[in-house]
Amino acid sequence: MRHLIRQIGQLTLVSPDPSGSARDLSRIVGLKIRDEQTDAAFLSANDRAHEVVYARGPKPGALAMGLEAMDDAALEEAKRRVLAEGLTIIDDKPLWGKAEKGFRFKSTFGPIIEVHTPVSRTYAPRNVGAGARPTRLEHTNVRVPDVQAFGELLTGLFGMRLSDRTEGYEVAWYRAWDGFHHTVAVGKGAAELHHYAFDANAIEHLVGIADTLALEDRELLWGPGRHGAGDNIFTYYLDPNGCVVETSVGMARIENDDLYEPRVWSLKSNVRNLWGAPSPEAFRAGGVPFVETCDG
Repeated sequence: MRHLIRQIGQLTLVSPDPSGSARDLSRIVGLKIRDEQTDAAFLSANDRAHEVVYARGPKPGALAMGLEAMDDAALEEAKRRVLAEGLTIIDDKPLWGKAEKGFRFKSTFGPIIEVHTPVSRTYAPRNVGAGARPTRLEHTNVRVPDVQAFGELLTGLFGMRLSDRTEGYEVAWYRAWDGFHHTVAVGKGAAELHHYAFDANAIEHLVGIADTLALEDRELLWGPGRHGAGDNIFTYYLDPNGCVVETSVGMARIENDDLYEPRVWSLKSNVRNLWGAPSPEAFRAGGVPFVETCDG
């Protein structure tokens, strides 16, 4: 099955204070604020017009986890498959105007997904300024009641590929065409967006995030550590809306879809952290619910 999804798309989060949330992400991680409107703020780490959008709403939430389609034909095929599956399309146009076409639907078990054509590339590929200056929005991590069934939805609807999983499908990792180990990570639990992640240039940038948090009397939730699945070095902190933010370095890239064999990990192994320290309760408690509208 061919890939319909090129890479992670635009992530839209709901916040009572979109401008404040955007400034926080820009200051801590280093994304550029590309535009601010009365009820929305737009950020990007690279040449895309936006990768993360904060929309105004009374309660924190996730309006859509974006997946960027390969092209118009891939978008139409994805939409055909969604409709054939009997899933509910919430909107048949993209949330934001920098993607020409798109649709948003409620997936099985709750996560809301937006599939859209490529967001316009109108800026310089590298940022200069405060923060870690990451290269890209790297992946999202969602929780669902049935990890295996949700993963089969990702592979069946979009041609995404399984990269790794645990023995009982407590956690699984799925990739898009760009080959990075995971575009969407899936864990077991009530439907929510647990965290969103950025790809940094160097370990020193993870140190900078930790130091910036400390200067603001905040702290890391977890890390530094190294994931088994993905092999990336990570840190996590909590954003102002209660969602977890990861920044990592060195995620594995899979060069050949046809030759790669997904690994199966035991939960008793250090799949989440090869360096040993388990995730703390504050990390596990993070996350925001998916919502269909900014009204909650």
